[in-house]
Amino acid sequence: MRKIILCFLFSVLAFLQAWAQSVSVIPEKIKRGDTVTIRYDPTGADAKIKPGSLSVTIVFTYSTFYDLPWKMPMVKQGEIWTASFVAGRFATFATFYLQSGDQVQKPGPDQHYALEVFEGAKRVKSSLLHESYSLSAQIPKSPDLQKQKAALLEEELKNNPSNYEAKVALLNTRMIMAKSAEEKLKFREQARKIIAAKLEENPTLPGNVNLVTMGYLMIGEKSRLDSVRSVIMQRFPQADISKDLRASIIAKEPDAAVRIAKLEALLKTGNHPDGEGSETIHKMLFEYYAAQRDSVRALLHASKLNAKVTPYTPQTLKDIATMLTASKIAPSAAIGYANRSLKIVQQWPVGIIRYFPEFGYIPSFVPDSVRSRTVAEAKSDLLSLKALNFLKLKQVDSAKKLADEAIRTSDGRDGLINSAEVSVQLGENRKAFDILWRLLVKNPTDSLVLKSAKLNFLKYNGSEEDFRSKVAELEALEINQLTAKTRLLMMNRPGPELSGLVDLEGKPVSAEMMKGKIVILDFWATWCVPCMQEMPYFHKVFEKYRNNRDVMFMVVNSGSNNTIEDARKWVKQNPQYQFPVYFNNDKNIGEKVGFNVIPTIAVIDQQGKMQFRTIGFEGEILQKKLDVEISILLKRQIKTE
Repeated sequence: MRKIILCFLFSVLAFLQAWAQSVSVIPEKIKRGDTVTIRYDPTGADAKIKPGSLSVTIVFTYSTFYDLPWKMPMVKQGEIWTASFVAGRFATFATFYLQSGDQVQKPGPDQHYALEVFEGAKRVKSSLLHESYSLSAQIPKSPDLQKQKAALLEEELKNNPSNYEAKVALLNTRMIMAKSAEEKLKFREQARKIIAAKLEENPTLPGNVNLVTMGYLMIGEKSRLDSVRSVIMQRFPQADISKDLRASIIAKEPDAAVRIAKLEALLKTGNHPDGEGSETIHKMLFEYYAAQRDSVRALLHASKLNAKVTPYTPQTLKDIATMLTASKIAPSAAIGYANRSLKIVQQWPVGIIRYFPEFGYIPSFVPDSVRSRTVAEAKSDLLSLKALNFLKLKQVDSAKKLADEAIRTSDGRDGLINSAEVSVQLGENRKAFDILWRLLVKNPTDSLVLKSAKLNFLKYNGSEEDFRSKVAELEALEINQLTAKTRLLMMNRPGPELSGLVDLEGKPVSAEMMKGKIVILDFWATWCVPCMQEMPYFHKVFEKYRNNRDVMFMVVNSGSNNTIEDARKWVKQNPQYQFPVYFNNDKNIGEKVGFNVIPTIAVIDQQGKMQFRTIGFEGEILQKKLDVEISILLKRQIKTE
């Protein structure tokens, strides 16, 4: 009777636990090739995303499921949200959380859901290694981060004692945890021995050498990479890998004649003279001879550039056709290479393509729309290259037909520029201008296209004033496009708490100072080169709005290793900038505003909400972009008054 009661209690407990969990992964122990299903029940006891949500998205925070998107929409079936996919032959581990608008579903405050891949009863090789990497996304500020990483790496090495990357990663973690310089050096020396031993396993195999260089990068010794290459060249001068390394050195030779002679001589050395291991050399020689318009030698080296079929073969074939066309040599051969690329254009390399010796090439996920657009652009470019070469062969009708097909296929930049050049060579300047105008409508800031468009416009119109009118149209179009795009980027997030900011006299910034104003916060540092490059563009926007009482500029010195004295000194040394400068004393300002690199600009609206944020240097476009952001918020204020 007691056993029956215990069994009943365990059943109830299991039922309650299952009911409480809103997220489930089926199967629990994933194997490569399995169909994996993630389910979300918004009625579960721990559910944060409530019933009635219009969408739920899986957000991967770490993943070796390379063929999956980083954000995957779920599908609603009744009250349950689901998503299914196949665990690839390369999958090891992934972490994720669910999101619907501002609602986020996690198993805990500093924890994400996990997809663990097994082989039999054990995790597959590197699964625990990759789990250790994932902790930086889950608990980046935890004092136990390195300790937890070490525990996972130790478990990985119990399962797979020969896992080279795990060995180096564990020693690097112990270096970080070391309590003394002596202890740190001890672990560093151990890591160096493991990396050196890895080199000896196969010092002339590129894949193995990549693991060696990766090891040195993991322990922060980037400077050793050149010495590794030098050792390989000295010990194995005839190896194919040495040819590639020597070619990269020869490429720096300033005297072209000397450079080419050395490359030609290098081709005749190695284990496979003029063959395997020589593609880099052939590429350099092809480009040189093509530029010299030596078609015989250029085509000889071009023929060696696609000996192996890879995901990049379509691109390689097109690059050859492009170089021959630009050099105005071998039009029939250029057409032939373009045709070969067109035959496999649907296999065009799109997105990141990884290569692992044990798995081969692994393409990353790319949305169908992106793939279709990229393939169409490549096809358009190839058709236009053929058109230019048919024109050289005096086959005008074929050239016109191909150029028109290129224009219909895509509005990609290269294809349209080439098609416009066909019209230019035929004396059809108005048609050339119309083609280039399509590009300018899409990207009004393309200065090279604008220059070419002007030349063609003046050849059939002749009026500078008329062209200036067209440019004015273009500028208005650019602002309208930028405004429409910027409106979609409005964040509507609560503004950051800024009590740590002071002016250069040390007086705290108060919330009252910013109340009801548009506040532009520019975070920078005196040592930040991109910040300095950004300043002229930022200052022009400041000058436009400096007398507007509804707009407040705060240029905040916030870089590590800067003091308020550094900020004061910078202001004195840069009198050309009149904007007010502040200093940040809040170590958590990056987390509050949402940035980890500078420069960063945040725009707060009149209600204190953060509406826009620009992270990193963007160049001249910043001036127009920031102006539009301020203009949008000012107009919104006028409408609400």
